[in-house]
Amino acid sequence: MKISESKLQIISNEKVYPSSPTPHKLQTYKISMLDQANSPMPVPIILYFPSYNVPKSSADTTFEARVQLLKRSLSAILTRFYPLAGRISKDGRSIDCKDEGVPFIVAKIQGEMIADSRYDLAHGPAEPCLFPREIGWDTELGPGDNVAMIQVNRFECGGIAIAVVFWHKMGDAVTMINFIDSWAATARASTKECICPNYLFQHLFPQNEEMQTQDGSLRPLLRVGKSVMRRFVFDSSAINKLKEKSFVERPTRVEVVSALIWKCFMAASLANDKPESLLTHAVNLRRRSQLPFASDCFGNLGGMAAASCTNGKEMDLGKLVGKIRGAISKVNDDYVTRMLGDQGFLGYCKNLEETWSGIPKEADFVCISSWCNFGVYKVDFGWGKPVWITRSESGGGSESCFLNAVWLVDTRNGDGVEAWVTLEDKYMQVFEKVEELQALASIDPNPLNIN
Repeated sequence: MKISESKLQIISNEKVYPSSPTPHKLQTYKISMLDQANSPMPVPIILYFPSYNVPKSSADTTFEARVQLLKRSLSAILTRFYPLAGRISKDGRSIDCKDEGVPFIVAKIQGEMIADSRYDLAHGPAEPCLFPREIGWDTELGPGDNVAMIQVNRFECGGIAIAVVFWHKMGDAVTMINFIDSWAATARASTKECICPNYLFQHLFPQNEEMQTQDGSLRPLLRVGKSVMRRFVFDSSAINKLKEKSFVERPTRVEVVSALIWKCFMAASLANDKPESLLTHAVNLRRRSQLPFASDCFGNLGGMAAASCTNGKEMDLGKLVGKIRGAISKVNDDYVTRMLGDQGFLGYCKNLEETWSGIPKEADFVCISSWCNFGVYKVDFGWGKPVWITRSESGGGSESCFLNAVWLVDTRNGDGVEAWVTLEDKYMQVFEKVEELQALASIDPNPLNIN
């Protein structure tokens, strides 16, 4: 869905402020050590709501009424998620929370949100016009920038696409989805479902002057090149077949899909004369620690698992699932505990050392990040749940500083997996032709045909 500037009309460009002022003692939010470890890139998401989701009995049936509802509820929820209305400090190590507001753009798009099954949607969500600013892997936010931005897009068909952009150093996907879900609950006047976040991470994982101000664990692996993005969708039937083929006890959807993607990547890597490959997997530490880290904790709490293998020799799906599971099992309670308190930086360094132990330095690299089971398809502002969730990680033939990246997200009904795979052009030519992948996945399907 490539949209030219001539087809986009900005209706309004304003800021939404918290409905109550932030207390003086909270006007400086220090990011945690784990926040420091993340790159200053923006994390985007778009939620697509079709026009037929609007209930006829709703008083907010017009687009203008829904925009006003979104602004009122956003203003109310910003009193709880107060850092979002702030700005990045001069040193980049804190957020100035002086209620400067969240940019809120309203735009109208000439054209259909999802036209028909013939329409190529593979690159639509990457178009910058749907976002409040241009987004890419090499985009970085710095001093004085907003930490959150929103754009509401209305299509001719009546559908709405709500785009939200976060500063990654402020929070992870869990934090982002908690905010969006709480914003939606406020719009529905459902106070019971509205999260009041806690801000313990800045104290439990105090920032450290020695911490690099970039993602030091992955940065050396990043490469620039011509990239191609494809969406591979695995329905419940395909997932079950993968589980049966793995011969592993109680495999998860994410494990088997990750293993198949790695298997296909190895074929592409081998075809490009690389003898070994490396897979990294982002891990939500809230689920790995014995400490009571509730999902409402604000900030970044992620770790990284890494596994390697020899291309062409270890292509069995079950063995790859075992390698992934084994790597993730090392991201455990000890991994988290080592990073707590004033000596946390030493623990962070030890975790990195153990993660990379035994990994060949020249291994070909692919990274996977999963948002499965995060509940993003449950978001409801009062006119139904989204029909599709996307991010802007489409290569689309552009230059990307982060090649060989995979993002996993639930399908709409929750039992499938949608994999967004961005690879070098020459890698994708081999990757997408692997017979097992072609037999199990739908490639770039129309979102309306995904359950």
